[in-house]
Amino acid sequence: MGFLMNTEQRINSESENVFAGIVGAFLLSLVGGLAFFLLYTIGIISSISGLIGVILAIKGYQWFAKKESIKGIIIASVIALLVLVLAWYLCLGKDIYDAYQTWYKNGEIDFTLTYPESLRAVPVFMQEPEIAREYIKDLILCLVFALIGSIGTIITSIINIKRRNALLSGEAAEPAATEPAEISQESALPIRSAHTDEKVREYLKTSVFGHEVVFRKVAKKKDELLIDGMVYAEHELKKIEFPYEMHVFFDGHVFEAGYGNGLGSYISVDHTVMCKKFRW
Repeated sequence: MGFLMNTEQRINSESENVFAGIVGAFLLSLVGGLAFFLLYTIGIISSISGLIGVILAIKGYQWFAKKESIKGIIIASVIALLVLVLAWYLCLGKDIYDAYQTWYKNGEIDFTLTYPESLRAVPVFMQEPEIAREYIKDLILCLVFALIGSIGTIITSIINIKRRNALLSGEAAEPAATEPAEISQESALPIRSAHTDEKVREYLKTSVFGHEVVFRKVAKKKDELLIDGMVYAEHELKKIEFPYEMHVFFDGHVFEAGYGNGLGSYISVDHTVMCKKFRW
């Protein structure tokens, strides 16, 4: 169904909370920073930590901002790279701390530095050209490889956002790179009215091409796909029956809803995910 997705959001039905998105991007990008720091302590400088940081920062922005946007992707990517720089700085402090511990044990000096003191000493050590050259080279290589490794995710995210915007504006959109569902090319007839006396929980709701589309659960027994207040598809819930998807051809478009591995709950139109939500 598209790029790596495991988000909790309503892409087109809620306003974008940029501040909350920045907080979310920062919190999740810390995972990439932690990965960089831990790998560095065992002698590895890996761009995978930068890739992890960028991907998680984008997802964190989406979760907290409640919207996926090109602006959010740019903000999250910048935050992830800044966190990577922070992790690099912490690693420099760790090297200084370890060096002083070694010198002290070997009797070369009669004092040592705590880790906070080592962090404050980083600017002093970076004044040495040879030291600065090596560490800055490592940082640049890490940032470059992180960007190269994450550019595919960023481009794919931007393409999907543009595709959704085209659908929401009623313009023609290129189909997603997925196999189309084998369903009838005639508009489906409704199964029943949306009204029910049973307990209902809405997973997702969106509006596309002037139609209100709802994905919901009814009485813990089944999931339903609603269009304009009528039930057009249903799926009986059984244990360990994921992923699954309901398909409806309606008003010249393919409406789909279901639960997929890495997707969570989602609604898609013409094989393009319009909104999704990690359901647990």
